[in-house]
Amino acid sequence: MKRTLLGNEAIAWALLYSGVDVMSAYPGTPSSEIMETYQKLVKQMGLPAYGQWAANEKVAYETAYAAAITGKRAACGMKMVGLNVASDSLMSSAYIGNKGGFLIISADDPGFFSSQTEQDSRYFAKFARIPALDPSSPKDAFRLTVLGISLSEKFEIPVLLRPVLRVCHGREIVEVPDFDFKGRNGEFERNVERWAAVPRVPRLKQGYELLNKLNQIALWNYENLLKPQLENLKGGKLLIVASGTPYSYVLEVLEDTGLKADVLKVDMPTPLPINLLKGLISSYEEVIVFEETYPLIEEQIRHLGNVRGKLTDDVYKVDECTHERVAETLKKRGFLKETPYVGYEYEGEIPPRIPSLCPGCPHRTVFYAIKRVFKKDALYPSDIGCYTLGLNQGVVDTVLCMGASAGLSCGFSKSLPNRTIVATIGDSTFLHAGIPPLIDAVANRHKFILVILDNGTVAMTGLQPTPERVGNVNIPKIVEGCGVKPLILEYDGTIKSTVDFFRKVKEVYEKADGPVVAIVNEFCTFDKERAKLPGKFAKVNQEKCTGCGHCINDFGCPAFFWNEEGKVEVNPYFCVGCGVCLSDLCPFDAFEEDKR
Repeated sequence: MKRTLLGNEAIAWALLYSGVDVMSAYPGTPSSEIMETYQKLVKQMGLPAYGQWAANEKVAYETAYAAAITGKRAACGMKMVGLNVASDSLMSSAYIGNKGGFLIISADDPGFFSSQTEQDSRYFAKFARIPALDPSSPKDAFRLTVLGISLSEKFEIPVLLRPVLRVCHGREIVEVPDFDFKGRNGEFERNVERWAAVPRVPRLKQGYELLNKLNQIALWNYENLLKPQLENLKGGKLLIVASGTPYSYVLEVLEDTGLKADVLKVDMPTPLPINLLKGLISSYEEVIVFEETYPLIEEQIRHLGNVRGKLTDDVYKVDECTHERVAETLKKRGFLKETPYVGYEYEGEIPPRIPSLCPGCPHRTVFYAIKRVFKKDALYPSDIGCYTLGLNQGVVDTVLCMGASAGLSCGFSKSLPNRTIVATIGDSTFLHAGIPPLIDAVANRHKFILVILDNGTVAMTGLQPTPERVGNVNIPKIVEGCGVKPLILEYDGTIKSTVDFFRKVKEVYEKADGPVVAIVNEFCTFDKERAKLPGKFAKVNQEKCTGCGHCINDFGCPAFFWNEEGKVEVNPYFCVGCGVCLSDLCPFDAFEEDKR
C-alpha cells in the first residue's frame, strides 16, 4: 500500500515490516516521531510488540540491545547528541554482537536547528567498528531500515541508521508492502565468554572477529550496494560521490542545470571497500564528494585520485547541504558557468523576533521571580529543554548538555565560592542526567541552588511522557534519597507567591553548606490533562502605561507588543488567559483583566 509518510513514520513502518518487536527511545528532535509512530501502530494494529520511552538514551540502548541478545529483533532511537550518552554501551556491544537484528537509529541535525552540535553519527559507527546506513529520503529510509535489520542479523552486529533532519521531517509517498507481524520468543543462551565483557582472552578473540566482520561487510557493501551501480559509471571527466540527503540535492541540481555527470550513491559510508573502489575513482579526471556533515567518505577515498570535497575547501564545511551549496561547488570547480539558484534580498528591515517561551508558560514566571530575588549578580547555569529560552530573560548563562546545569554548578561552586549560583533543570532532564551531579554535590558539599522545573512532560520535543507520568516516579523522594530535603512550590500562576518562595529559598541557601534543591510543580500550557489556566485575559490601560518596557524586557511574554505610541499592548490572539501579568508585574498597574 502506498502511504504519504514523514521520514520518521517511514522508519517506524519499516521496523514493523522487518519484525522489530522491541523498541526503546529517548525523545529528541528530529527523532521523536519514530517511537510515537511505532507505539501508535502497535496499538492500532494490536501487534505483539513493545515500545517504551526510556529515562535516557543509554537505558534505551540497553533495553533494546538486551532484546537483540535474546534473538528478538530490536531498535533504539535518539538524536545524535543522545548517542553520546549511549556510547559506552555502543562500544562494548559492537564487540559482543547480537543474535536478533539490532538497529541503532541516531537522527542527526546538520545546521544546528535544534541541537548544540551538528556532529556526524557516521563517525561514531566508524569509531565503534559497526556499519552505518545513510538514507537520502523518506522512501530511502524505509528501504535502509529494512536492510539494516537484515544486515545486523546476518552478521550479528549492531547497525546504525543515520537519518538527518530533512529525511526525518521530509514527506514522501512510500510503498509499504503488506506484512504479517508475528514477533519472536526471546531465549537467552548462557555464554559468559561472549556476553560478559570482562576477560582479556575472549575480548581479544572478539576483537579479531569484529575486524573480520567489518571486512566481510565491506565486501557485502561492494557486491550488493555499490557494484550494481558500476555498469553505468564508465569513467571520464566528473564523478560525484554522494551520501544521504546530498545525493537527492545532487540529482536535482543536475536536472535543473542539465550538467552531465556520473553519480555514485553511497548507502553505507562505513565500512567502505576502499581497495575495490580504486579503479573507479582513478578513472575520472575529478571526483567531488558531497556528504553531511563531516568528510567521512572523502577521508577514506581521497588517496585514490583527484578527490575534492570539504578537506580541499571545495565543499561547505558547516551547516546542511542545499541546492545552492552543491551548485556553488560545481561552479567553483568549473563545471557550471552560472548557478540557477538566485536569492532575493528583502530591501526593508525585517523586525527581529527572538525565540520565546510560549504564552502562559510557568517557566517564564519562575525565571522572572528568580531574577527579582537573586538579581543580575548571580550565576545562572541551565540545561537542555524549553527552559533554555530563559536566555531571553537574562537568567540562563550556560547551556552545555543534558544534566550539565548541576555538573557545572559543582565546578562553579569551587571556582567562584563567593558567587551565588542558581541552576535550572527540567524534570525529564533531571531524571535523564541530573541525579549523578546532585549526588556529587551532596558528597563534596558543593554549594548552589538547583531549581527543578517540573511540568510532568518532555515538552520541547512534543509532550512525551516522563517516568513520573507513566510510573509514579517521585522526584522529591529521589532528591531526598540523594541527601537533600527539597523546598517545593505548587505553582499557582501568581508572581507574588513565586517571588516569596524564592526569597525563602535564598534564606535557606545563605545558611546552607551544600546544595539546596527547589522543586516547582508546574504544567505545560499545551498539556491538556494538566494545564491550569484560569482564563483571565489581559489588556493594557493606555493611560497608565508609561512605556518603561519592564514587562517586555524582563518578563517577555510574546503576547506583549509595542504600539505606534511607544506603549505596550496585548495581542488577544496570543494571550492564553494565564493571568500572570495581572499579578504584580507592572510597576504602574497598567494591566487589567479583559472580560470581553
